[in-house]
Amino acid sequence: MRVKIGSDWNAERGELLETLRIFAGVMEGAPFRNRAGLRGVSAFALYFFLRKVQPDIVFEVGVWRGFSTWLIEQAVPEATVHCLDPMVMLQGYISRWKVGRVYRSARAQYSAQDFSCAPITELAQGHRRPLAFFDDHQNKLPRLHQCRAAGILDIVFDDNMAGATTHRSLEDDRGDPARRAILEREIEFYEIFPALWPVDFRAGSIRVREDGLDFPIEPGLRRIYDERHWHSSVTYVRLRAEPTPAVESD
Repeated sequence: MRVKIGSDWNAERGELLETLRIFAGVMEGAPFRNRAGLRGVSAFALYFFLRKVQPDIVFEVGVWRGFSTWLIEQAVPEATVHCLDPMVMLQGYISRWKVGRVYRSARAQYSAQDFSCAPITELAQGHRRPLAFFDDHQNKLPRLHQCRAAGILDIVFDDNMAGATTHRSLEDDRGDPARRAILEREIEFYEIFPALWPVDFRAGSIRVREDGLDFPIEPGLRRIYDERHWHSSVTYVRLRAEPTPAVESD
């Protein structure tokens, strides 16, 4: 498993900054600004990974107000998009003023099914490069196994920080020898998107602290910079074509 974190990203500094400037322009057309969820550098991380991978079908797991749906369409406008969230079933029963503005795409297919229950294998069949994006606060290792079973090798996870209170992250699993061994067998590339500017904040019992890559604070990047503390360890995982065999101990 090749891991890329923090300063490892300095080798891609030029590409990151060029794409960030493009992203800042894209954000000028956003249907709304997220108050929570995916925002700031984390929103850019999803945009960056999608542009790099260029999937032709994306499974978005966890939709809520739809900001990430819109972002997926900006990053890979030719991709088929499937949006899975119980909110799809409940949205008619929740007061609109409690939710705020929402975005629903005429191009995307919506389902209230969970990823584990939906016919993902059949939907992904025939596509060149399927990708799943999880922003659902569920344990991440089972999601990885579900992707493997469906033939999806490219995955993006939001909220992959260690010690997340709502779920067990892959960062938690990397700290456990037995679970880390599973990740080593399954994963080819493991890339946690870096903070672009210094981050130091607390959310309940979670403290996020990272030096960042010391990017310039250009006028056009100011709105993203102002949300720099909203850093949720967005992580790209590329699974191996086949898992490596487990090593048996004597």
